[in-house]
Amino acid sequence: MTTICANCLQKRLFGSGSEAARIFIKNQRGAAGLLYSRPEVYKRVTTRPAVYIRQRRHYAAIEVPRNQRRQSAHPSTSSRRLLETELARAAEVIQSPTVPSEVAIHDALQICEHLAHSVTDPAESSKDPQRLDKTPTSNLLSLEEHAIKALPPKVTKRPDVQDEMRDKIANTALRIIADSRTFISPESLSLYVTIQTVLRRPQSLPRAFDLYASKPIATIGSSPAAYRDPSPNSAKTAVPLPVARKALDAALEAKDLPLCLNIITTTVGTSAFWRAKFIRKALLPSIALALSPAAAYALGKAFADHQERLDPQYATVMGSLCFMTYFSMTALTGYAAITTANDQMDRVTWRVGTPLYKRWFREEERAFTDSVAQAWGFKDYLRRGEEEGEDWTNLREWIMERQMVLDNPALMEGME
Repeated sequence: MTTICANCLQKRLFGSGSEAARIFIKNQRGAAGLLYSRPEVYKRVTTRPAVYIRQRRHYAAIEVPRNQRRQSAHPSTSSRRLLETELARAAEVIQSPTVPSEVAIHDALQICEHLAHSVTDPAESSKDPQRLDKTPTSNLLSLEEHAIKALPPKVTKRPDVQDEMRDKIANTALRIIADSRTFISPESLSLYVTIQTVLRRPQSLPRAFDLYASKPIATIGSSPAAYRDPSPNSAKTAVPLPVARKALDAALEAKDLPLCLNIITTTVGTSAFWRAKFIRKALLPSIALALSPAAAYALGKAFADHQERLDPQYATVMGSLCFMTYFSMTALTGYAAITTANDQMDRVTWRVGTPLYKRWFREEERAFTDSVAQAWGFKDYLRRGEEEGEDWTNLREWIMERQMVLDNPALMEGME
């Protein structure tokens, strides 16, 4: 068995650089794949399938299993082959003559999500809290990345395999949800947004939101497929707020202003979203307000029964009016406090004269627009208002068309 020091191995393999030797010690699999991918270097270094690196009185063994030598020599071929196999398995859901079930569609998108996490650089996807753990499939798909990092800069001048893999996964996921027979459930929509966000391909998200709201619904199990018309303005077709926020963050990261505005228009700027918000937050208070006259009459009747100085009928009327006044004034005060709150506003505010109920319904739209303005404008507070350019002009006009104001001077600090 041959033993060489780390410095000699660095000079023989990569010249005077020391980053490759650290990769050899840190990553056994990637280093072994690199060693066997360069047989001319391997013959000069050692004659056995093990190399021992001496470094600070410490020995780190790098071994290459016999059954992995041929596979490590061509990591890109193995990765592509495995990727195409998995994508073909995911695309089977739209190749069946019958209408697929929601579970089958969800499983196919989960395969795409797993592949998306596998081909994504760990440094890029570490910010995603839903990142999956490493598996044998993800290790094989990321083998190409480790081999590329270990090679010298002169050898890495070739087409980016990672972008090709990401495009294939993104196109497969889009084909699944765009097929006329597939039903897009809220869980499937969330999975699709996660896939495109991880792959950094958010350009198709507005189309996905349109399909989620207006795509004809096929009857599950029917062959040929039978369709029924959807209701685009129904509360069921509203895009969930966390999904819309994730899509907007991906568009902001891509620095694509038209994409950001399209996402706002197709998510929080729809009638379906406003109806869903009313059902979720204002339906119960509205029912309670509608029942308040009956409750006030019942309380007034009880008040009249427990007193003896006033006429019972007169006492009932007076008690009912008092309780009704209390209920109405309390509700009006709360309504005004909720609809006129502006502490959360930064650069985008409502135009004077906008009805209060519209402000409440469209608060998420204003908040998303505010996030876009903060991302495109100057970060320094003292330089606000100095922005120029075509994008900024288009953003200002787009905001004004929706009864909002960008950088209202009356609300700036020191202008009260």
